[in-house]
Amino acid sequence: MAKASASKSRTCCGFIPMKTGVTILTIFGILNKLSGFYGLISFDFEDKIALSVYIYSLFALIVFGVGFYGIQNDNLQIVRWYTAFYWVDCVVSTATTILFAVKWYVLTDHSLPELADDPVKLKEHDDVFRMESTVSILILVILRLVHVSVQMACNCNENMK
Repeated sequence: MAKASASKSRTCCGFIPMKTGVTILTIFGILNKLSGFYGLISFDFEDKIALSVYIYSLFALIVFGVGFYGIQNDNLQIVRWYTAFYWVDCVVSTATTILFAVKWYVLTDHSLPELADDPVKLKEHDDVFRMESTVSILILVILRLVHVSVQMACNCNENMK
């Protein structure tokens, strides 16, 4: 019985070995943070908030790389530091996702001037955009909830040791 309990505490989400789960999360984080590099090379510096997020993503990319190194080499000091940063990154990512979603879906005018003379097509365009916006926001919320729940499952299982 004690062996089963110890075995369960070494898993991520109850079925993936802890090291594998954390490695997968880190790899996805690294892929996500690469967007900062692509944002900078787009040379779109008009939006200062987006620019600061691109720069933050590059910094986070370095931290995720160091965290990946710590995970692969079982360096507990680096992994603890990386875990704390991962939670901070989750808060920063959530805040910027909300900011950019509101900016895009609420504050940006998506009307098409060429449809101004055709009220039927204009209504159809508005309805489609409203539906796409709702689906996109739901997907963003679900992905963020999955992100946090997997992260909490990994941390809770790690604390059960």
